[in-house]
Parts: sequence; structure tokens; C-alpha cells
Amino acid sequence: MGNTMKLPEGVVLLDSLGDLQPDNTCPILVCASHCGDNGAFARKVKNCHVKAVFLNNAGIGKNQAGISGLPHYEAEHVLACAVDHNSAEIGVARDTWESGVISHINSIAEVAGIQIGDSVQDAVAKIINIFKQPLSTPESKNSESLISNEEKDAGGKPDIKKQTQTQVDGVTITVTDSITFLNENNAGDIVVCGSHGGVSAGHYAQKRHVKAVFFNDAGIGKNNAGIKSLASLSEAGILACTVDCMSAEIFNGQDILENGIISVCNQLAKARNIKEKMTVKEALKYI
Repeated sequence: MGNTMKLPEGVVLLDSLGDLQPDNTCPILVCASHCGDNGAFARKVKNCHVKAVFLNNAGIGKNQAGISGLPHYEAEHVLACAVDHNSAEIGVARDTWESGVISHINSIAEVAGIQIGDSVQDAVAKIINIFKQPLSTPESKNSESLISNEEKDAGGKPDIKKQTQTQVDGVTITVTDSITFLNENNAGDIVVCGSHGGVSAGHYAQKRHVKAVFFNDAGIGKNNAGIKSLASLSEAGILACTVDCMSAEIFNGQDILENGIISVCNQLAKARNIKEKMTVKEALKYI
């Protein structure tokens, strides 16, 4: 770790937004997830008492999906910055903290004095005093119940469709915007998801024991971080591929299914004759 700045009080590092807990008390979140969103993650972040979030720009990609969360965080009054996917590994929060360079900001971050080109550590130094101490434990149980409801697909969040099942050539496919939305009932599923293919996403795929999974390559990025889970998934017996971030939007499982073009395949996928440049729908026929 060398001479890197010690993690200040009030800052939490998370490899995945899926790991953010309702009882979080740190106002500043340095997270290695992508900055794509439709509002779902922004609400979760706010409900978990986060005031500022740093995320990966995931190669920006089709329709700038990799930074689509910035206005959603703004709408929830959360300061948000995206870091360059070539500066820090997606899925690795420690690298985001130690090496991340800001590529995009929302206007709340701009007002706070954060600039494009700032390191994540410099940006945090500019805002740490605004948020001062970490919050004491959540004042109300309200926000907590809100989150658990959301996780359970219950009240208050009708617009978050966690996952859908669809048929492709008679085979049932599970489509979801995020691998973190899966649960134990997804064991053995063929999954098309809007997550990046980094290590943290791979852990979720293994945890849920899926049969096969298609990710977004998030621009591949630093140290091939956007596709880094593929080899370990192969070893775990899970067929996995990524699609080009310019072919389909990150955090949009349906777009990955409809328009995704394979960029990288793991050994199990290659063994089934799945190849780069195939569409996801073509590849699904080989599973």
C-alpha cells in the first residue's frame, strides 16, 4: 500500500453495491460497482445513509450507460462521481481508493469543488469535512424496513423488476439488470445480466450456483478487470461470457439479451463452440 492515504473515518470501501447494508453509518462510499442506474441503486444508497458515492464509469459504453446513474444520485441528493475504468479496476474497491481518477461528476460534486481529473483520495479530502463524523446508528427503523422490503420485492418499489424469465428457442433464460438481484432460487439458471464481469460479480454468480452467465465487459479496463471473473467461473463449472459495452447497456439485462455481442468467452463457453462476435441469442443455442 506504500504511501497511500489512510482510509479516513466516515469512508467505507465496498467491491459491490450489492454489499451495502441498511445499517451503514459511513457517509462516503467508495465502491467498485459501475455507475449505471435507473434509480434503483440511487434509492438504495440514499436509504443506507450514504451522502457521497464514487463508482466506476464501466467504459461509459452504449448510450453512456456506464455513467447513467449520475442524475439519479443527484435526484436523491447524493454527491456522485465516476472514475475512469482505465485508472481503477472495476469490482475492486481498494484499487478505486488507491488509484481511481475522476472522469465524470454530478453537479452536487461540482459545487463541492470536485473536478474531473482529481484522484479519488483528493476528491474525498475535499468533501470529508462537509460530512464530518460518520452518522450514529440510523435514527429510524423506517429506512431499514424500506431496504429489506426492496430486497424482498415487497411494497414501495413497484418499478424495480428484479428479474424476469423468458424463453429463447424453448430454453428458459433469467434476465436481470444486476447479478446482485439473484437469490437462492436461481441455482442452475442460465442468466443474462447487466452487471460487469469483474471479480465481485463473479462471486455473486458462484454464490447463486448459476449454470451460465452473460455479463457486460465494462470496457474491459485496467488489468482486464471487466472480464476478470471469467476464468474462475470456468474453474467453478460455470459457463460465462461478456458482451462488448458498446453493443449493449450495462445495468440493462434486456438490452444484453437483445443486442449484446460477445467480446470474451471462458473455457467452458469455448468448449461449447461459443465464439467472440456472436450475439447472445446465437450463443444461447449452444448451451
